[in-house]
Amino acid sequence: MSYKLAVTANFMFLIVCSLLLACTVAYAQQSSGMTDACNTSTDSPLERARLLRMPQAIDTQNAEFENESFFNEHGSLIQEAWKEWEIEHATTLSNLNDDVKEQGWMETSLAKAIDDAFTNPSEETEAALKSFWTNNKGTNKVLPKGVYATQLLSPRGVSYLRNLFDLASTSGIPTRRPNGMNRYGVILDSNVHGAVPVQPLVEAVEEIIDRIVRPVGRMLFQDRIGCEDDLDYYAFTISYDGTSASSTQSKDMELKEHRDASVVTLNINLNLPEEEYVGSDVFFRGYPAADGWSSGDFFAENSRDEDGGGTVSFSPGTAIIHLGAHRHGSLPITTAHSDSNSEGKQTSGGKRFNLVIWMFGKNGDVRIAPYSEEEQLTIKERWHGAIKGRMNII
Repeated sequence: MSYKLAVTANFMFLIVCSLLLACTVAYAQQSSGMTDACNTSTDSPLERARLLRMPQAIDTQNAEFENESFFNEHGSLIQEAWKEWEIEHATTLSNLNDDVKEQGWMETSLAKAIDDAFTNPSEETEAALKSFWTNNKGTNKVLPKGVYATQLLSPRGVSYLRNLFDLASTSGIPTRRPNGMNRYGVILDSNVHGAVPVQPLVEAVEEIIDRIVRPVGRMLFQDRIGCEDDLDYYAFTISYDGTSASSTQSKDMELKEHRDASVVTLNINLNLPEEEYVGSDVFFRGYPAADGWSSGDFFAENSRDEDGGGTVSFSPGTAIIHLGAHRHGSLPITTAHSDSNSEGKQTSGGKRFNLVIWMFGKNGDVRIAPYSEEEQLTIKERWHGAIKGRMNII
């Protein structure tokens, strides 16, 4: 009898030790804050990607490769996760796409002018198109030299792109920061680890490039862009947050002065009509000279309006286009309303959400030297060679 009790006691002791060990391991894993997606029981890439602990974007300068090791390690899994996510949302994505195809994403009159220029490239059709890319704001205030603006997207177009971005933002899949200065936003690309490769978004970006960025950039900056200077692109979103819901350290509110890594840049506002904000104008220095330097590069802050500099504000669906070498930045975004709580603190604010497309040449080359008149593209070359998104690069 005593032997049976001893065996039973030893057995119970082993069970208790096993339970304590299991609890200790579980606590250690929880305390470490690390989740190994490769050791989960699910075979779903989407679920495994959602279990990854995405590192936070912190730096606001020269941070292009921040958290690079994370996305190199998990990049293939993340891409497979997006494929699964697209399959899960195929019906919703198809319905959104059908709706915008029926209604059109571009302002109707601008779309017609674009089509006319493609069908019959001539001085007349280009002049008609240039009239849409005004260098004034319609309020007798001239835009900075070398900066052009238009109402690019229809309300349906803005809603379509925002619906796609907002849907993708709920995926739970880790995404890479958009660039070395902005911390909030995503990259749109099928080949970059950590980017959002959702096909309707990539196709929309490449259609904007085909129909707008490449031909219009060549038309407006004839002495700066040749046939091999805009072969490739880099597209991303940026977000500026003026709400009081979080600390200023955890959001982007402004952007320091810089040049883009592009020969030409298109910047489109994707705010919905009800999404108000104040501030966040884009400021420009003087137009870049032949050597790529902008007038006022080394002047004080108040020199922004000298030598053709100035500021540009956005409204939903508007776009600006400018040379990448044109130095610029974003002024601080502020609250949209002056509502105050009992302590006198502002309680409501606004956000600005934009899509940015950089164009550049093979291997990321960015030309800044101007072309002589004899070297510049003809009107037909500007339009007949301006299709197919990311061109084949050998």
